[in-house]
Amino acid sequence: MVRERIGLLSSARSRGCLVKVLLLAIFCFALPITITALNHFPCTPDEKAEHVVTVDAGAGSPSLKEVIPAKYQKRYLKWKNDYLSTDAGREEWERYTLDPKFTLTITISREEAEGARVNGLHWDATGKLIAATIMLGSKLDSGYPSSFNYPITCSLAPGNLPSEVKGTILAATKLAHEFGHLNRMMNMDGRLYELQNRLMIEYNRIFHANGLNAQDPRLSELVRRMDGTPVSIAQERESWAEMGAILYLQERLQKDRDAKMPQPIREAISTYYLTYPGRLQ
Repeated sequence: MVRERIGLLSSARSRGCLVKVLLLAIFCFALPITITALNHFPCTPDEKAEHVVTVDAGAGSPSLKEVIPAKYQKRYLKWKNDYLSTDAGREEWERYTLDPKFTLTITISREEAEGARVNGLHWDATGKLIAATIMLGSKLDSGYPSSFNYPITCSLAPGNLPSEVKGTILAATKLAHEFGHLNRMMNMDGRLYELQNRLMIEYNRIFHANGLNAQDPRLSELVRRMDGTPVSIAQERESWAEMGAILYLQERLQKDRDAKMPQPIREAISTYYLTYPGRLQ
């Protein structure tokens, strides 16, 4: 998750958790975004001693590296195993594990708290993504993002799932969301992605310096070059990532008798497909 807040599931608590994303579009154009460079997130002192699990992906080359501090390993395995309990989760996992031309690292950081993001992106000369890191927060099984960019994940708000499974499903949904980001970026030209990241920083600098005047000709030129505003680009990226959450939840909640598809989640998915009909699977 530029930080995938553009790629990051915000740790902000849900406030009402609206699922009708079309009603929220009113604020899209003027809302500023905070952009952070895509650097590897540093470990805090108590997380430097890590327990590393490496999955070999054939040809003697590890394509998946799970770098998990020992104190977080138990919860991580719980979240991971729930994600892999679905065909959708296993297919995503194997897609990256078995790709000798791609390296994925998954790790946990206390600083991410209830959020997650994709960073550490590396592209080859043709703009193809060849490496990335999924950074999970140590409290991934709590906290609900806003519905503005995360209508599906937001729909898991308190009361919508049985208490005995809600934390695990919430964490696995956030993990699925991050794989959704990866899937989208694998199909993008990295040169455009990084251009957008650079120009969004410039857009926000000008936007705040000119008194929040979105009609500034300089901003119009940046919008042309980026093919969107910072808010519209962020929303487009997160909406694609939510496809990962949808595929996981549709399968997970249909197979578990203790966690049938609640109405708010079903409505959020239905609204998503009405908003993005071309993505219906």
